[in-house]
Amino acid sequence: MRKLLSLLVALAFVACLAPARAGESKTIVFIPKSTNTTFYLFLRKGAADKARELGYAVDYQGVATESEVMGQVNLFNNIAATRPAGILCAAIDANAMQPAVKAAMDAGIPVVMVDATITDTSIPVASITADNYQGGQLGGEKLAELLGHKGKVANLGISAGSHTGLQRSKGFEDVIAKYPGMTALPVQWTEADPARCLNVTTDLLNGNPDLAGVYGAAAAMGVGAAQALKARGLEKQVKIVHFDPSPEVLGLFEDGVVQCIISQDPYQMGYRGVDMIDRFIKGEKIGDDEKNVEIPTVAITPENYNNPEIQALLQTPDKF
Repeated sequence: MRKLLSLLVALAFVACLAPARAGESKTIVFIPKSTNTTFYLFLRKGAADKARELGYAVDYQGVATESEVMGQVNLFNNIAATRPAGILCAAIDANAMQPAVKAAMDAGIPVVMVDATITDTSIPVASITADNYQGGQLGGEKLAELLGHKGKVANLGISAGSHTGLQRSKGFEDVIAKYPGMTALPVQWTEADPARCLNVTTDLLNGNPDLAGVYGAAAAMGVGAAQALKARGLEKQVKIVHFDPSPEVLGLFEDGVVQCIISQDPYQMGYRGVDMIDRFIKGEKIGDDEKNVEIPTVAITPENYNNPEIQALLQTPDKF
């Protein structure tokens, strides 16, 4: 039903559009998954820096939370109707957003997916994301190392409709399955809501008093899991590995509540995304090898935390 509704909305959007004329607008709109996380501010900074170099402005509009799937689709269609120079978008739901992206592209409005793409990646100009499967694998390996390759672990995912979330959870599960002494509990989808992550982790602790570790696919999972563990006095016992070195989790990492953070490079996603839109507008050919860019992730540990290359990845306010 959700997919059908998004398709109908997209068709209605196409029907009201005249052919787009390139070059009329100098504004690129960035639509994040949500505005309640600092992660996307770092991506916006990369987009804004490249836009400034090329003579564009970047507008930032999004829904408040990652549970607002159709709200994001409707926002996308409303923005496309204003004929911006282009759109950067991180899709909450890969299937639900796809008809809207196709409608915009058919109308001549270039769309680049950043951080989270749609199911058919041939539709947008390009998709620039982290290598999410590799990141999930890296998270699994680091948690396994911390636990001596034995113990029961939780998997806190983003959502079942998120291409990003699916890849991060799959990479993690595939690694844990290699170790006979480890058990991964079924993935718990949290929609990257810290309060939900807190409740889910609390329930998991109640049902699994032998829980040894928690893997989270975004910073919200680290926050929620840490709160649940601290409430039980288990913050030094149960290990946490999660994605994204956002300001809200760096204190937890420095205090030893979080042991490892898997980092992407959202700045580069935004920077390269604007460049792709500009190249499309100018009629430059975008090769097949540029259509789907997956930027490798890195693990942040106490041992490398102060290295300059790691510090550059921290999503702190001074970089926004």
